[in-house]
Amino acid sequence: MRFRFNLIVFFIVLVAFATARPLSPSVSIRYDDILSGMSPSSSIGIMLGIDEDRYTGFDTDTDGNNMRLLVGWKWTVIGLGTVTDEDDNVSAQYTFGGRYEMMKNLYSTVEYVMVDNEDDGSDFLRIAVTINF
Repeated sequence: MRFRFNLIVFFIVLVAFATARPLSPSVSIRYDDILSGMSPSSSIGIMLGIDEDRYTGFDTDTDGNNMRLLVGWKWTVIGLGTVTDEDDNVSAQYTFGGRYEMMKNLYSTVEYVMVDNEDDGSDFLRIAVTINF
């Protein structure tokens, strides 16, 4: 798991330097499952600007159990990643939603999160506030 994370970071940094695109770290405060109690968490990531409207990058929560690649265009955001549960079972995770710039480098995001888990239907809504540096 740590090797994949390091490989993804290396690849994004390499692409940023090779294409001279803006690369900015990000920090998020997330509120998962807002319809059933709002469990807060935090995440860190890196965003790579493609042009004024498009970006890509990745983020992971601070305990490393939730990692995803992001692609965004204007106000939309799509994510593809994995989530690890308490028993170290890894499931696919898909996210899509909207992202709104409240102020320069401060964003609010609302996403629908789908987890491909056979045990239960663990889809939920997530609200996040993100700062890009």
